[in-house]
Amino acid sequence: MEQKLYLIRHAKAEPWNPLGNDFSRPLSPQGVRHATAASSWAAETLEAPDTILCSPAKRTRETLAPFLSRWPRLLSATDYVESMYGASLDMLLTLAGDAFSYSQRLMMVGHNPAFENLLLSVLQAEQAVGINKMATGTLAVIEFSGGFRKTAANGKLLHLLRHSDFPVN
Repeated sequence: MEQKLYLIRHAKAEPWNPLGNDFSRPLSPQGVRHATAASSWAAETLEAPDTILCSPAKRTRETLAPFLSRWPRLLSATDYVESMYGASLDMLLTLAGDAFSYSQRLMMVGHNPAFENLLLSVLQAEQAVGINKMATGTLAVIEFSGGFRKTAANGKLLHLLRHSDFPVN
């Protein structure tokens, strides 16, 4: 049973302001362009996910928006999960395991450091070597040929695309 995880760290956001609300930070203009370019690549390259789990923070919702415009039927398969904002690795693994119980292809959109930790924890050890950061806008596609297992690092990295792979100004 083959399953795939599309893991997206939100695109570049406006800078944090100590007087502002981190949860409400929008994408920067560059981040909007990047999310649009990434969604174009995904629509041309990947099968649409069955399920989407997204942090409800403004920057993650804005990162997801161009993907939903390309795959509009997924609006009904999208859940904005409050516990993804500030999530622990264990929480993300639990959410992924639950979603994979009814999905073959899962897209998750969220934040570091948990997303970086999730990526490294699901990859086969030899594939995790050399990945030391999941920068904003990174899109990872991971395949689990025997199905996703929360406690097994059995994922095969198919694609790891960073913002520099989508040239936008």
